[in-house]
Amino acid sequence: MDKIDYPIILQIKDIQKILGFSKSTVYEVIKQKDFPLIHINQRKIVYRDEFFSWIDSKRSQ
Repeated sequence: MDKIDYPIILQIKDIQKILGFSKSTVYEVIKQKDFPLIHINQRKIVYRDEFFSWIDSKRSQ
């Protein structure tokens, strides 16, 4: 899938699917200081484009 095929706002389940990680591993990943997480009430979301930019930045490290 191309990144454009994913929703504009990603939820934990979307990140889990993209990365192929378990839910607990995704929760560890989103704790990273530079992860572009947004909290809205009890929900954790990420803008799709920011997520993929974050992934790209990790590749270059």
